[in-house]
Amino acid sequence: MLYIDGISLSKIKEELKKSLEGKRINRIFKNNEYTISIHFGKIELLLSCIPSLPICYITKSKEQPILDIASSIISNLRKHLMNAMLTDIEQLGFDRILVFHFSRINELGEIKKYKIYFECIGKLSNVIFTDEENKVLDTLKKFHISENFDRTLFLGETYARPKFEKKILPVDITEKDFNRFLENKISLSSEIEGVGKFLNNINSFGEFKNILNSDIKTKIYFKDKKIKLATVLDLDFKDYDEVKEFSSYNEMINFYIEYEHTTTSFMLLKNRLESLLEKKLKKLNKTLFLIKKDIEDSKTMDSIKEEGDILASVLYNIKRGMNSIKAYDFYNNKEVEIELDPLISPNENLDRIYKKYNKVKRGLINAIRREKEVKEEITYVESTLLFIENSTDVISLREIEEELVKLHYIKSLHNKKKTKLKKEVKYGVIEGEDYLILYGRNNLENDNLTFKVSAKDDYWFHVKDIPSSHIILKTSKLTDELIVKAAQVSAYYSKANLGEKVTVDYTLRKNVSKPNGAKPGFVIYVSQKSVVVEKVELDKI
Repeated sequence: MLYIDGISLSKIKEELKKSLEGKRINRIFKNNEYTISIHFGKIELLLSCIPSLPICYITKSKEQPILDIASSIISNLRKHLMNAMLTDIEQLGFDRILVFHFSRINELGEIKKYKIYFECIGKLSNVIFTDEENKVLDTLKKFHISENFDRTLFLGETYARPKFEKKILPVDITEKDFNRFLENKISLSSEIEGVGKFLNNINSFGEFKNILNSDIKTKIYFKDKKIKLATVLDLDFKDYDEVKEFSSYNEMINFYIEYEHTTTSFMLLKNRLESLLEKKLKKLNKTLFLIKKDIEDSKTMDSIKEEGDILASVLYNIKRGMNSIKAYDFYNNKEVEIELDPLISPNENLDRIYKKYNKVKRGLINAIRREKEVKEEITYVESTLLFIENSTDVISLREIEEELVKLHYIKSLHNKKKTKLKKEVKYGVIEGEDYLILYGRNNLENDNLTFKVSAKDDYWFHVKDIPSSHIILKTSKLTDELIVKAAQVSAYYSKANLGEKVTVDYTLRKNVSKPNGAKPGFVIYVSQKSVVVEKVELDKI
């Protein structure tokens, strides 16, 4: 993970100042809906508000924009900031907010000053453009009040810092107060501004001051070839088996982005797809809740019919104008009173009850059908989110995007005449001496693998009850060792957490079928056996 708290940002700010202060803007682009790049000659400053990676840095990537979107903020930035000089970069306290100060001489020879507030605060990250008096001229993101109810950023309003708790600044903290926090087991992040979760583990005031006052220390810690922590702070991190040091924050962050496959295109597309499907999943779960409530409410159906049957048994005693009638409840062996509408006939009263019963019955049948459909769609969305999470490049994400466009989940943002992506391989392959393990990397690949690539006598694996890839095992001799190996591959390409034990079903491929009209990746299977395995890293299988 990339660790950036307020103290980290204060050090990043100083490095950016050395590189950019006194330089003039010659180009401004909106790379995509969440990212702005500002060029100072050959130096490109990237302001990324992608929720999963809100950062600013000098990028070495020559990546082209993936979306061509007209934007009012770019028009305003170009209008006011072209050829403007960056005069200063400041930080609001030790909050994760940087302020870029610019100065420019306009056509009338007047000196005009402007500011860009860069707020790198997760999903609410934003770029806010203001004049010298902090009047908002434009914003990168326009939040609905339901998304950010703490404040509004209407044009012409005075910029206000996001709502925050008043805390002690790191430079103002005394050793006495610091030790009091430690003794009372009070988390440092709750009392000191700019302190993130990793700094809560500090054991002494001296260690804290060293981190605060030391020069930038850019390191990336690895464990099992995966990044555990990327930081600009001199942290005492222990959970690693390899560490790589860098000469600057920009060198470190560019390496991090390349290593984690987190290019702007990748992160933007990944975030877009995840955001869309998470919203869809939330809506589906809400729908499922309401359906289940309807099914629960339909349990009154039997009592409605019973009331009708009881009324039918005494119908001959009822006369128009009666408000109610007492009758023997032969279902529950007791006397009951049934309310009547005095304005209609006895038969009409009886018909009304049976019509109500039939309506509830029809509703129950529809609710049960809808429950099945919604559950299947939830399974599809959850599996697609899994495949997005496991994707490591833009190509694999594009294929998932195409699948979602085809199913009308999203509209394509690309030129309709653009040639569709082509891939040579339509599934993943793990090859052994006497076996092949094939796995799908999205739902269309799952379908292709199961129903077009595999033979009827191949073995099919899937984690029980949770989203996972379809796994095909091709072998002439099925052994216990191969069953466990294929099951572990299935567990690895599932939603399960590392170290978690899961049940994996397996059966012959001929026992797997796809219901008519089912979504990609959805199947039913019979005659399965099961094996319990632990999810481990792929290189340990």
